[in-house]
Amino acid sequence: MTLKFFRWPAALLGFALTFSLGAGVGRAQYGGGGGRAATPDQNQNQEKSKEPEKKEKINKAEEAAYKNVLAAQGGDPAMQIQVGEEFISKFPMSRYAAGVYGMLTGSYYATGNTDKMFETGDKALAADPDNVDVLALLAMAIPRRVKATTPDGAERLTKAEGYAHHAIELIPTMTKPATLDDATFEKTKNDKLSLAHSGLGLIDLNHQKYDDAKNEFTQAVQLSSSPDPVDYFLLGNADVQASYYHDAIASYEKCAASGPLVAQCKARAEAAKKDLASGTKLSRD
Repeated sequence: MTLKFFRWPAALLGFALTFSLGAGVGRAQYGGGGGRAATPDQNQNQEKSKEPEKKEKINKAEEAAYKNVLAAQGGDPAMQIQVGEEFISKFPMSRYAAGVYGMLTGSYYATGNTDKMFETGDKALAADPDNVDVLALLAMAIPRRVKATTPDGAERLTKAEGYAHHAIELIPTMTKPATLDDATFEKTKNDKLSLAHSGLGLIDLNHQKYDDAKNEFTQAVQLSSSPDPVDYFLLGNADVQASYYHDAIASYEKCAASGPLVAQCKARAEAAKKDLASGTKLSRD
């Protein structure tokens, strides 16, 4: 079946936009530069005559536009798209551009605009390959919207797998923002990890690696502060294919509790129960 494009939880989206914007600014302001080390003579000359450092010229129009972007955080995604696109149009080379592209990726996801999400996501990662918000979101979203048979589908799915692994590598090393308490920060990190594991699970499921898919989806629902019913549905499918029928029934029943796949999950849970009761299927659990 073709899965619909499901929304990212609003709370997680808000934290993601904050991290994306902050990451872009941080790299611009505090990123290290290359160059050769100074020689002893150069050091002596510098000590004798130190010139005042030139302050970066502030573009007041750019700063005002960026304040509008920040003010849009946590609000209507359509407004975030409007102010974000206006900012990029006027200041494409801004030090804030990477973070704004990250924000736009999440906003386009929230409005269901897949093509624009992919477009801005690519630009966000080109500017900042370590943007965990965009990595985790694309890792989950690409496998749900792209098939190997679609144009450049195989390439995108390969990228999604790489995004997921990179996100899983980076997220545990994230520095806690001063504005978040420890519990909220851990929940936010786990929600991002859940997205990455969900993406890997669907890739494994499509490759008929059912035990691997079961493992990834199990991590996805366990890590999430609000598990996606679709992940329970996909976990149930992996359980059935791997002959874990009792686990499949439990997964389908959780999926059937709410969300867009209630009817399908109820039907599949009943089918698994009948298979077990009739003895036509043997369960590994």
